[in-house]
Amino acid sequence: MRIRRLAALSAALLTTGLLGVAPTFAGSASAAESEWQDGTSSSDTIINCPTQTPGIGFSANTGWRSPTGEVPKIGEEFWIRGYIGLISLPCNAEGAGITIPEIILPAGVQFVDEPVRWALYTAGTPANLSTGGLEYWDGVNGGATITQTGDKPFTVKRGQILEFQLRIRSTRELKGPATQAPTCIERREGTAPCPRSQSGDHLQFAFNVGGHGGDKYYVTPYVPLFAAQAGTGGGGDTTAPVTSLGAGPANGAIVPSTSASFTLGSSEAGSRFACTLDGRARTCAGGAQTVTGLAPGTHTFTAKATDQAGNADASPAARTWTVPVPARSLTRSAGWALATSSRSYGGKVAATTRRSASLSYSVRNARRLALVASGGTTHGTVRVYAGSRLVKTVALRTSRTTTKRVIPVASFAGAWSGKIRIVVVTSGKPVRIEGLAVPTR
Repeated sequence: MRIRRLAALSAALLTTGLLGVAPTFAGSASAAESEWQDGTSSSDTIINCPTQTPGIGFSANTGWRSPTGEVPKIGEEFWIRGYIGLISLPCNAEGAGITIPEIILPAGVQFVDEPVRWALYTAGTPANLSTGGLEYWDGVNGGATITQTGDKPFTVKRGQILEFQLRIRSTRELKGPATQAPTCIERREGTAPCPRSQSGDHLQFAFNVGGHGGDKYYVTPYVPLFAAQAGTGGGGDTTAPVTSLGAGPANGAIVPSTSASFTLGSSEAGSRFACTLDGRARTCAGGAQTVTGLAPGTHTFTAKATDQAGNADASPAARTWTVPVPARSLTRSAGWALATSSRSYGGKVAATTRRSASLSYSVRNARRLALVASGGTTHGTVRVYAGSRLVKTVALRTSRTTTKRVIPVASFAGAWSGKIRIVVVTSGKPVRIEGLAVPTR
């Protein structure tokens, strides 16, 4: 079935009262040789400022298009696109949010070496796609990330659509929905896109979003891709295996542990594996793989399968996660005690009941912040500052006693360096801080 979801997104933007004209798409892919085959959309939720009720924040989708109107054959180029719009009005001065897209292709699918076409335009007006003003980076989820020149995110105001188009080709047969779809909990909850090993022959267009008060870090639509055999002939095995990386931390997760265990697998029996941890090679084999002694910071583990014919997976499976800084490494003001607690992260907890007691830690290239804290029915409240700016007030009270609780605090538009301070704002109530997580990717 052919679905024009870009028109649906524009219609949604129009019904908010932003525009009084019907949407047109001259100059965008909607006017090209064949229709777009769009996939499963994704959105987050914000508080719509005029009504103070929950509403759709960012909404995004992705799709593909063949220049011939037929399913592309192996080696033939075809188009993909991703687009995102802001539906409700955030409660910020700009009425906008920011986003950085990451394109995650299935194994065996390649980008064509040419500039990406893109446009930021108001719904109901022509897209006027152009090239230039972009930079390309290795993404934190194993894909390719696009930013504006200078590593800047894209700012999208309510009523605008940000669209990207580019060409790809496949080196193998693609079977679309006959393969595993990227329906992992991380994608559904918006903490990360699904790993490539759990996405089959599906394209994910992962939009990292922020600044608009949404309830997700990622809005990640996906679409099944197809590529048909060009013909018969040739000899021998020329198909690369697909590497799978199961268990372990979710991509982009914050894990209060200095070890992680994964399960390595391959689509072809008898494959051998090559692995890296933070860019350094390490011995590994199929099955369980455990890494220990992890220092605080952001880590990336990769695995690549090679079959018995020597065909190597061109897109290794990867997982990136962050280990928090423990309480003992935080600088404590007067009023804190560093207490032993076997159930807490790192076996220690910074504890106080004193108002204005503070913890501090200097960070470099932070992308996000999170506290690791204990909770309880009488626990107090802290404020978290990045430099002199208050980024969040965090109530530590919970309905039952908890430890190793990861509490998201902030996301930064770009890499941020400076001093983080955690300041107690209650008096006589226990505050127990176990660590500070600082993802840098």
